[in-house]
Amino acid sequence: MNTILLGFVGFYEILLVMLIPGLFLLMIIFAIRFSIRNNRQKWIDKELDHQFNKYQDTTFTEKSIKDYYPVKVGNKITLIQFNEIVDFSAGNNCIFLTDINGADYLVDSNLVDLETKLPKNFIRVHKSTILNSKLISEVKKLGNGRYDLVMKCEKERVISCSKSYNEKIRSMINF
Repeated sequence: MNTILLGFVGFYEILLVMLIPGLFLLMIIFAIRFSIRNNRQKWIDKELDHQFNKYQDTTFTEKSIKDYYPVKVGNKITLIQFNEIVDFSAGNNCIFLTDINGADYLVDSNLVDLETKLPKNFIRVHKSTILNSKLISEVKKLGNGRYDLVMKCEKERVISCSKSYNEKIRSMINF
């Protein structure tokens, strides 16, 4: 029977019959790979758009830039939100900004200029200190008529106030 079949069917026809299932299988594999690559590219595009939009929301506008204080760190300028600044203090002929994480930054200004530029919630409590009144967690009255202010930050920070600024502190805490 094979000889009869071979007589009617040539070598190329047999080869074709054997290759068609293999070619069909290859087409299915290529279609699956194409679909996976296409979906992966769509996922990558979607993820890139998501990341871009996430950072686009935090871009600074002229209105929101006023809520930050610029500090030079190395060769770049870091913007620190005013509500995260605990105090500005003078020491060793330098002015330092301390944030709620306890990090200190060097400031290129003096306290007199800062006092005029800062928002109203920043008050001077000592000749060498301006603090953020919104971050005061506790006021301790000392026996000598002075106050110690405990600030809200990761590291416990206590700021001593001089007697000449007692009226500001009393009016601020209403007693």
